[in-house]
Amino acid sequence: MHLNIHWLHAVLQRWKVPPWRTLLWRTTLYSGLWWVLTEGTGSVWIGIPLALAIALCAPLDTTTWSTHLRWWKLPAFIGFMMKLSISGAVEVAKLALSRRCDANTHTRVYYFRLLTCPSHQLLMANLVNLTPGTLTLRISDDTLYIHILHHPQIAAQLRELESRIAELYGLKHGH
Repeated sequence: MHLNIHWLHAVLQRWKVPPWRTLLWRTTLYSGLWWVLTEGTGSVWIGIPLALAIALCAPLDTTTWSTHLRWWKLPAFIGFMMKLSISGAVEVAKLALSRRCDANTHTRVYYFRLLTCPSHQLLMANLVNLTPGTLTLRISDDTLYIHILHHPQIAAQLRELESRIAELYGLKHGH
């Protein structure tokens, strides 16, 4: 069997060790996330090397961040997503606790109206996955295919989510 490692060689040539302050900051941040995720009970001997490995590999170069993102709208967007996620979780909990099974599962097709950029569409697809009771199946030709457990107002929620993402990137209707 022949192993082609040219792609690995190309990646390693482009990779650079971050400056020590950046590496220290990243390692501290990821170690803190490890501590939170393990509720303070995770092994330091696993957490710190894991955080260091992620800090060495994870791109946090701000030049790759979107210049079109309206950062001041981010807190309201996060609040909206939390509300959407909590309401979805309550709906799924009601369904799970009901004596009769009213699971109205089906596949929904959603056509993007405002988001034409593939990265914006991918963001919406991933955010749909964060809402309990929904799962993105695929994105194809400006169309989002979603599996729905039980959501009576899913069409309105998807339109609202797309509008909020469009606002976040400063997109106007029709762009």
